[in-house]
Amino acid sequence: MKKRLGILLFIITVSYILYYDMRVGTLPMLSTYSKAKETVATVKKDVKETNKAYKSIEVKTGDTVLSITEEINKKKIPSIDQVIHDFKQLNNNTSPSSIQIGKSYKFPAYQ
Repeated sequence: MKKRLGILLFIITVSYILYYDMRVGTLPMLSTYSKAKETVATVKKDVKETNKAYKSIEVKTGDTVLSITEEINKKKIPSIDQVIHDFKQLNNNTSPSSIQIGKSYKFPAYQ
């Protein structure tokens, strides 16, 4: 009888833990913090500089936003998140994953 009660309590506890983890998550503050950080960075960038330097390049087979940006900027480039943000800003919120071969896009040029 005690063994069955122990197993039942164990199953209820594990079920609650799984429910809580799926519903709320174990690190809810991490995602909130990163979103707040991005918002602050975006506001600072918009205030600081609205005219970004760029190069207009036609996309070829095998090109990605990151590979073209690295090719343009021989020096060290900023984070990938920053490159994606700048690319979207220059190209009317075009997603880097939806670029098409043969079309020209504006790629950020960092100094």
